[in-house]
Amino acid sequence: MARWHEVAQALREAITAGAYAPGTKIPTEGQLEQRFGCSRTTIRRAIAQLTTEGLVLPVRKGGTTVREQPERHPLALDTHAYRDELGYYFSSAVQGLRPVEPPTVSEGPCPPDVVHLLGLRTGDPVIIRDRLMGNPETGQVVQLATSYLPTDLAAGTVLAEPDTGPGGIYDRMEGELGWGPLSWQGVISSRPATADEGRLLGLAPGVPVLAIARTAIATAGIAEGRVVEVNVTRRDASRFEVRYPVTRATRVAGK
Repeated sequence: MARWHEVAQALREAITAGAYAPGTKIPTEGQLEQRFGCSRTTIRRAIAQLTTEGLVLPVRKGGTTVREQPERHPLALDTHAYRDELGYYFSSAVQGLRPVEPPTVSEGPCPPDVVHLLGLRTGDPVIIRDRLMGNPETGQVVQLATSYLPTDLAAGTVLAEPDTGPGGIYDRMEGELGWGPLSWQGVISSRPATADEGRLLGLAPGVPVLAIARTAIATAGIAEGRVVEVNVTRRDASRFEVRYPVTRATRVAGK
């Protein structure tokens, strides 16, 4: 791993953990040089990477500020939750995708762009479930899927296990845990790709990802009314687009 990549990763983790709050400045280039024992060029390249990822915003003659995540406005797409023999799915476009590697499960701080969806604070811990989805025959990764679950609900349960059984986490939530029936809401956006997303999806330099964040809301049990999961899927935005029907209104605007 290149030195600038290591510096970027350290700063990224600090921002995610809440060490540098949105709207505040990270240390100056000189301070970062001393901290990491590297050149000014290395520091600038690391900051450029974080800028591309949308985490920081350089201010002319004013240092570098942690970027405040803007409010996202949802776009209507397919508003149905479907089910087949494997469990729930939310679009015919993804029904045929399968994991190309075993899922990974970890615990870490909630990312800044997910905090408000889960109703958490910056730095709060979450269970993180990562899956690489794609063509099961070729192994080509088409979609990255990451689920974020509040640790106070998920830690110590089957939701924190790599294998959650038939039907996945939603069947466990609605069945054994008694949180269902679940309801869902979706948000569509695009953003610059992280270095890992670019590598896993094979993105060309500068290509953003199409991101869909779907929240699962419990309607019963100890989690009633809470967002119990945020699932964020990312695809190559140069290869995929969102389409939706346009229906003529039945009344004239203003009347």
